[in-house]
Amino acid sequence: MIDSSLPLTDIHRHLDGNIRAQTILDLGREFNIALPATTLDTLRPHVQVTSLEPDLVSFLAKLDWGGKGPGLAGSLSPRGV
Repeated sequence: MIDSSLPLTDIHRHLDGNIRAQTILDLGREFNIALPATTLDTLRPHVQVTSLEPDLVSFLAKLDWGGKGPGLAGSLSPRGV
């Protein structure tokens, strides 16, 4: 039986879209990963959707930075994403 009075649950979430921009910047520096910017303010437009994107590929490109190499993806759990 489905109880429609209960709140819905988000059961499908990808890690790469949930990494803070500051975490990407910190880990990029720590593991010497070339990022498209060197400050948080200039990195944000590359890793977060800050305006309407022209197409799906442009939108998805922002998610790529969360999984760049084992340095970023492998170092997230102890830091708290």
